[in-house]
Amino acid sequence: MSRRTLGCVALFAMAWAIARAAFQSITIDEATTYNIFVFNRRILWYGANNHILNSVLMYGFTKMFGLSQFTVRLPALLGAAFYITAAYRLCRLLGTSLLLQLTVFVCLVFNPFIFDYLVAARGYGLALGFLLWAIVYSAEAHLHERSLVLACAVSSVCAGMSVNANFSFAFVNLSAMAAILLWAWYQRPKQWIRLLAASVLPGAAAVAIVSGYALLHWHPGELIYGASSLGETFGSIIESSLFHAGLDFLALLVFPLVGVTGLVWLLFSATRIAPLGWVAAAIFAVTVAIHWVSFRMFGLLLPKDRTAIYFFPLFMIVAGVLAAVPPSSRLSRNMRVCFIASLAVMAGYCLMCLRLTYFKEWSWDSDVQKTYAVLSCLNREQKVTNVASTWPYHAPLTFYLHAGPASMRIDENFTPQQTQVYVVDTLHTPEALEGKDLKIFYRSPTTDLVLAASPQVAETLSSALASKACAL
Repeated sequence: MSRRTLGCVALFAMAWAIARAAFQSITIDEATTYNIFVFNRRILWYGANNHILNSVLMYGFTKMFGLSQFTVRLPALLGAAFYITAAYRLCRLLGTSLLLQLTVFVCLVFNPFIFDYLVAARGYGLALGFLLWAIVYSAEAHLHERSLVLACAVSSVCAGMSVNANFSFAFVNLSAMAAILLWAWYQRPKQWIRLLAASVLPGAAAVAIVSGYALLHWHPGELIYGASSLGETFGSIIESSLFHAGLDFLALLVFPLVGVTGLVWLLFSATRIAPLGWVAAAIFAVTVAIHWVSFRMFGLLLPKDRTAIYFFPLFMIVAGVLAAVPPSSRLSRNMRVCFIASLAVMAGYCLMCLRLTYFKEWSWDSDVQKTYAVLSCLNREQKVTNVASTWPYHAPLTFYLHAGPASMRIDENFTPQQTQVYVVDTLHTPEALEGKDLKIFYRSPTTDLVLAASPQVAETLSSALASKACAL
């Protein structure tokens, strides 16, 4: 019964991810990946925006199935499938009540921060999926007494592919494989040479084959996004994990509640925590330490927001294993119930954050698809061919131009003599309309996007949008 129920929740999670991938407008970062790297066949080039494995798969999927916002997100959905199945297997490993399994699964998967990147056409979903499988496969091998050499080899490949999906996962995968190796070494000390080879060589080969060209052509100036303190790092994770249920009072309580009850329960159960919990905690701590040393010694910025996304699954693994420790007395049972209840509150909050139409990181891009439909109509009905756009919308509109039949040109700069319609983001670039004799004739119903033209042209285009021919 518990397996079937948990499986149904996992299937719903995958279905929701597919629906979002099909429904949501393309965003600036997704479009930039396609426009610069995939469309121009530069999928192996080094660049902060080019997540190698994601771009390679994106190129293959769009060649096979054509170009659309859904097909460029197929690699992310593949990562979502890996991550969701790994989360399912992890929760089954907890071997306790269905309530705890469901609670941990919902927190792992439906966290709004995590779920956004299981859909967006970036490398984070694939990186998360492979990282979680590296840990879970090794844990299953220890629990079911499978070959630890094979487990280390499989985990190594997964870790290597996680790095291929996103280079910001390099340190956490290095920490994960070190922990997995030491865990296996402790169980099989006489096989240390085979375990070491299995833990290093497959992953190194995977990185060399997929990302070798990019790493050999590395150049400075790309790693400009990050935090300057650990408080900023973890604050960005918490903020993104609480966006957006509309219950500000509850948002202030979720993480403190889990933290306090978890710490109290830890004091009661530290000696009985399963090895997986200690392994995940070690991976978390060592990853933080490596980042901190790199920041202090080399000025490498600390991870922030999406580049620190892997910390939350590691935290939840520790929390799940801790919550699964059986109580030994009435008092400890009450402490455990309080901790599980706090995790249930977090799970409920995550479910209240479910959204279908936008990503937190790029909420201002949520109406670009509809805007392109407006422009396509004006191109068809009013012969609008010269469009200019401010930077937030230029890449997404260019993506739709690659995918659609409209015969337009979308420039980055407004030219009075040529530009017929100007697409402006009044949130990020409110100054774009200043000093120009332009009239706004269309406003997005959900974002700060507007379309503007010369007063005479604006009147004509406004009438066209009001007509049945351009009714949207």
